[in-house]
Amino acid sequence: MSDKSLLSIEKLIEKLNFLEKESVGQWGKMNSSQMVKHCSKSIDLYLGKITVPFWYKYFGVTIGKLFLIYISKLSPLKTPRNLRTMVKSLKISDENLDLDYEKDVLIQKLNNLIDLEGEIDHPIYGKMESEKIQFLIIHHTTHHFNQFDLIN
Repeated sequence: MSDKSLLSIEKLIEKLNFLEKESVGQWGKMNSSQMVKHCSKSIDLYLGKITVPFWYKYFGVTIGKLFLIYISKLSPLKTPRNLRTMVKSLKISDENLDLDYEKDVLIQKLNNLIDLEGEIDHPIYGKMESEKIQFLIIHHTTHHFNQFDLIN
């Protein structure tokens, strides 16, 4: 699971400080505030705080494991762009979000990951070790930071 393009949690937080309300994504439909909230809500999903329909988990536990193997070998800088967000609560449509507030929330959630231990029941992929959850969160967040040209 080691990938040289993956950033540490501390480095992600540092990069986040360069994001501005006027920052424009290189692809996709989200503005900078929406992207930050999407990343924040994604952490909630990874940690099992968001529920999903049963069939998500059914397919996630069966077919989704193949996706996880594929993603874990792929640099977040090479992750396919414009993938559809399947989980409704991760689709952020509010265009009047307070970027500073959303950044603070994301920073707090990222900092909480540093002490994450044990097994986590991911609502889609099932039980996973905390290291794998941290990896997936960092991978996903790095992908979106790259979307807004924060990775160089």
